[in-house]
Amino acid sequence: MSCRKILIIKRNNLEMLTVNSIRKNMPDWDYEVVPFNKGYIRTALENTDELTLCVRSGIILNVQEGDMPGAELLGDYHIAISRDGVFTDNKRNKHIYGLIGNKLNKNTIDLSVFIINPSRWDTIPDTDKGILAKVRRLRMPRFMNHKCDPIVAKSITGKSAIEYGMLSCQASIHNYISVFLDGRANGNEMMAYALELALPLLEGLPKNERIKVEAVASKTQKRMAKLRNGLAECLPLEP
Repeated sequence: MSCRKILIIKRNNLEMLTVNSIRKNMPDWDYEVVPFNKGYIRTALENTDELTLCVRSGIILNVQEGDMPGAELLGDYHIAISRDGVFTDNKRNKHIYGLIGNKLNKNTIDLSVFIINPSRWDTIPDTDKGILAKVRRLRMPRFMNHKCDPIVAKSITGKSAIEYGMLSCQASIHNYISVFLDGRANGNEMMAYALELALPLLEGLPKNERIKVEAVASKTQKRMAKLRNGLAECLPLEP
């Protein structure tokens, strides 16, 4: 059992970012764009019967050989998932969520990226609520979901932002949907997120979405990409 299939779950008008990234970076993978139906897990199980990488529309993919957990390991679990809060297990920054009134903790799950194993599911749940506590879950490697986080824009230091940004150079999945939809990013966000990766992937986006994505990606490329990527080449990265 191997994973070479992708479900793009449409929740916005950014699906062509994901499609174009697959065509560019993963041309031997099969993919399908499907409408969201009540829950991410429900949508996945309704649309696949094999081991499948499921992502929300707008995520940029560059999964290479060796990036995915092994098929034998995945076969023992219902689902592979990651944390929603990037820094909820970080000693230096985890307290900041409480300071800004955010309820994310290390047990909060992000279902915008997951790997589903339909062979382990007996029934299709009506919604996502409460279902994950009842199944076997595998924690996805951090580099498989380099993502936006609420404390990046508001509260962490520039040092923490650039350190997190350096990890983007090792990432195989770049999950910056909220910034792309907003079309704006502050200095911390441009250091932390490799938004410039969207620039070669704009073909087919609706006009309004393309304007927003291109604006924030171009600004990031000019201001922060060279610094972030240069540091990543010469400094050791935290695991």
